[in-house]
Amino acid sequence: MNLSCETIINENEKLKLSDLEKSCLNIFDYLNLHHKIEFLKIDIKKNEKIENLFSSCDIKTDYFINTLDFKQNCDTEIIFSFLSKTQEEYESIKENLNFIKLSLQIFSQSLYNKYMEKTLSEMSLVDHVTGSYNRCYLNNYVGNLLSLSNREQKKIAFVKIAIDQFKAVIDEFDYEIGDKVLKALAQTLKNSVRESDIVIKISNDEFLVILLNIINENNAILITEKLINNFSKEKVVINEETKQVLMKTICGGISIYPDNATTIEEIIKKSDIALYEAKNRGRGQVFLFNEEDTNKIDFF
Repeated sequence: MNLSCETIINENEKLKLSDLEKSCLNIFDYLNLHHKIEFLKIDIKKNEKIENLFSSCDIKTDYFINTLDFKQNCDTEIIFSFLSKTQEEYESIKENLNFIKLSLQIFSQSLYNKYMEKTLSEMSLVDHVTGSYNRCYLNNYVGNLLSLSNREQKKIAFVKIAIDQFKAVIDEFDYEIGDKVLKALAQTLKNSVRESDIVIKISNDEFLVILLNIINENNAILITEKLINNFSKEKVVINEETKQVLMKTICGGISIYPDNATTIEEIIKKSDIALYEAKNRGRGQVFLFNEEDTNKIDFF
């Protein structure tokens, strides 16, 4: 076995132990070291849709481009683009493509396997309708946030969100329109909070928004009012031809960790209770959990 084959096999073994992001970076480092590739793009093309996996180039710069494509199955291929700033660099890479291809034929399969692992992992944690995290994510990961909050002595707000009269949407239209409303709400929630905050779909028409490191209760109320106000302006197109739109409202129930509870089960239960009270008060309402008012709520 010659050195180049041994190097390729050893590098591929490293890819098998890495995640997708690290695998892409390892391939770039390998190409840079052995083939003087300074700028690389890695894309995956599936059913004519292209997703970028890695890029080390400046999108504002014009490059000379060499590419190698590796088909993974009937509808998926991985595309490596080698970008050069000069014609001379471009020609040099072009002359070396057969040697580069030898390694990438092997690497591309490992990279595709990592991509599929990531996709399957995300599918198990993500609601397929809205693209938000699902209950599986809540059950497996949110508990870690409480431990972090304890260490940093910071509060977390759990905001339970529900669409007012959502069943009426299904009854009057159908589940397809219902899904459109849910997608619009999920996107509004994500756009209205910080990138560090978390949006989870936990039932048919209910979401849980987790606001990390909030300042105080008033801060949580203001953010929830913002969520309610932003969604009240959202126009969901229900007929593309007539441009008929549907506008809905939401309510929000807030509980604060660790003020209201010290376990994930209890804190979510109390945001449920707060949401129930918010909905009792009418459409587009917000309610902050507190023991005194909650004791007066009649659930039956």
